[in-house]
Amino acid sequence: MQRLSGVSGRDRRTAAEGLVAQAAALPQRTIKAASLVELSDTWLDDEPAKARCFAVQARELVDETTAPNVTALSLTIEADAALKDKEPQPDRAYDLTQRAIELARQHRERTTDPILRATSMLDRIRIFESATSAALAAGRLACALKAAENQRPALPGEPPLDLKLVQKALAIGELAIVYTWLGAGRLLVATVERNSLQSVPVTVNPEALRILESFSAHLRNGGIGGWSFTSEEADLLDVLLPVLLPSLVTSRLANARKLFILPHRSLHAIPFSLLRFGGSRLGLSYPWTTIPNLGAIHRRIPVTDGQGVVAAGIDYYPTAQPTRGFDGVAEEIVARHEARGLPANRLTEPGVCNTLAGMLAGGELDHAAFLLLACHGTSAQGDVPGESFLQLGSERLTADMISRSRVPADLVVLVACCSGQRAVGGMGIQFWPGDDLFGLQAAFRVAGARQVIGSLWNAKVRAAKSMAGLVYDAWVNGADAATSIQRAARELYKDPLHQQKYEWAPFTAVQFGMKA
Repeated sequence: MQRLSGVSGRDRRTAAEGLVAQAAALPQRTIKAASLVELSDTWLDDEPAKARCFAVQARELVDETTAPNVTALSLTIEADAALKDKEPQPDRAYDLTQRAIELARQHRERTTDPILRATSMLDRIRIFESATSAALAAGRLACALKAAENQRPALPGEPPLDLKLVQKALAIGELAIVYTWLGAGRLLVATVERNSLQSVPVTVNPEALRILESFSAHLRNGGIGGWSFTSEEADLLDVLLPVLLPSLVTSRLANARKLFILPHRSLHAIPFSLLRFGGSRLGLSYPWTTIPNLGAIHRRIPVTDGQGVVAAGIDYYPTAQPTRGFDGVAEEIVARHEARGLPANRLTEPGVCNTLAGMLAGGELDHAAFLLLACHGTSAQGDVPGESFLQLGSERLTADMISRSRVPADLVVLVACCSGQRAVGGMGIQFWPGDDLFGLQAAFRVAGARQVIGSLWNAKVRAAKSMAGLVYDAWVNGADAATSIQRAARELYKDPLHQQKYEWAPFTAVQFGMKA
């Protein structure tokens, strides 16, 4: 059960040799195999042939049915050795990693607890990184993207990625930008369009890595106080431009009209809206949305057939600063929706949380296509992302409560601090290796929502109020979440105060699928 995290170089090999010696006396063949896998990994850079030998020995000790992950790891190390040989064998490495992926997928499907699904990826992340590298070395970009997809969250029973379906679903001018880490300092950046697949490996220099870590550290450590974005941090984004927008991406942006962005690990903390491009900012130039995986581009989600609106705006709290104006925004949106002859329901204090919980339990949100919650909020990082919450007056609506409910809305708008964040680490892990969804985004996805808008950092009340109304105006006239956010950002940007303090930039959209 020992782990060698934090141990590197010759010390790691010495420790691994000790593990092999200890395991030799044990009856459990799986433990013996796992220790040999650890030892084989320590030889990979110095003597690939020796690494391959230990990996094969490990595989001979176990049955892939009872120990799929150990078998997969040994296949992965053998594949890495094939790439590191004096005469590299990319095709053999590719074949080995394909079997490793299949075994890793089987192991993942057997694990149902979401936290365990993520933490068990600590070992298996190696499989998917190696598979991606092997596929690239073999000149198989589509296969590399499929391998990378295994590092992204999937719904239970979701079929493997079919890139043909993804490309068919993309309209001309729609561009998917895929980021996948290949180890600690190398990033695969790929573009997917209706008639084109392209990629480029990007070496991330130490300064860029330091900046990325500073962003993700802000996100992880914000706590209940949240995270405020500064002009100094906005300037740091310029250092990351060659990494996030290499020439491959900028050349494709010239003809793009909508973006689907797939961040990975630390990149979930990056405000892509603020990236400079073409004399402007990305979020002002393009409607864009993050997606949890490429399948979200073609996956169909059955949302409500109704056209109702449910809105709650909370101005006053027992122990927090007031947010005067949120209730007024909710009232205005409801009135405008009713003026269209469409059903709308405004929830007011006191007891709004209990009222909403009752509506959720009773299926009364089944006809609400648009749900607005304007209030205080917190994204709980670390070990308890399910405790992320929306403060509805004196009560909290937590992510865990939402995930047990049914919210088949086309669009959920969370006008709340940090409500658009992804939980990126916990359980003693710097980043969730599986890149799984946790917190408020995951909760609404499980509840059935198709799109969610939230804030990446602490939202200013004045800007947030305006954002809510502008997003509603765009959505009710047929715009999706990405377009709604862009239109709202452009309007806010016209105000010098919002412009200078980046108050137009924190709100972002995530899309889980297309309308069924």
